[in-house]
Amino acid sequence: MDREKVLLTGSAGFIGSNLIRKAIYEKYPYEFYSVDKIANSSMLNNIYQHKLHEFYVADICDQHIMDKIFEYIQPNIVIHMAAESAVDKSITTPNVFMNSNILGTQVLINLSLKYNVKCFLYQSTDEVYGSLQSINEPSWTEETPINPKNPYSASKASGELLIRAAGNTHNLPFIIVRSCNNYGPRQTPDKLIPRTIKCLLEGTQIPVYGKGLQIREWLHTNDNCAALLKILKSGKIGETYNISSGQEFTNIDVVKEICNLMDKDHKNISFIDDPRPGHDFRYSVNSQKLRNLGWAPVYKFKDGLQKTVEWFSMNSFFLK
Repeated sequence: MDREKVLLTGSAGFIGSNLIRKAIYEKYPYEFYSVDKIANSSMLNNIYQHKLHEFYVADICDQHIMDKIFEYIQPNIVIHMAAESAVDKSITTPNVFMNSNILGTQVLINLSLKYNVKCFLYQSTDEVYGSLQSINEPSWTEETPINPKNPYSASKASGELLIRAAGNTHNLPFIIVRSCNNYGPRQTPDKLIPRTIKCLLEGTQIPVYGKGLQIREWLHTNDNCAALLKILKSGKIGETYNISSGQEFTNIDVVKEICNLMDKDHKNISFIDDPRPGHDFRYSVNSQKLRNLGWAPVYKFKDGLQKTVEWFSMNSFFLK
């Protein structure tokens, strides 16, 4: 089988680590080379060892090192997932996000042009659209103007703009994807679902911002990875694709459902002051454009959530 060479950034991250596993398990025609700076040693648990995956410890902001990796690999495809993604952290230490999510993206653009990759796939986020103010507003489409509301989403939107500029100026063959909230195995405990599971396993209070009424759309990471693989196969260069489930829930409903699945009392929930000024109320994206390519999510939220609880319960060292 002729395999295309895929260079994936952020392979020790949540989505990237699951994407490599899925593509190899399901025998997609790729061989993977990946980079991650390994911000903490626990992230090494996510690295998948396989004959079709070669891993390098590297910082995408280091153009010299990344140039050597590109030169050695000569990738056909770049999947750029490496990013700082914790919104709370972006509010207190925004420079870290600007460096990784903007400068790092430009480094990869430069090298993708230099080595003539045939597709630069950028994992973005639905947060670049901003915030919907009510449950009655229609979901965002790919034509909705971006309007980021926090430093994290602003840095991801900036990455998108750099990529589009490179497409216009230098014919970079890019595709941008904007995903709704992912959940599933290997997600870090700074995110709502694994943090809730961690608190319940450890017998500590679950912090919920405000009254927990913020609304998010939830997509199992396996469905997100299936969408990315479909886009690599059938997506059109120069296009943007939303990836979404159509399953929206308030944060407090998600936390209560996890309590129910783990047979824990709701008294474990602790409402705290919201540390996010201007906390986005609702995210909701329309993914009909992607569905027209033949993709649809498989996981129903409650079923996916139960599998996620079971996975973390059996692999609780991921929550340390």
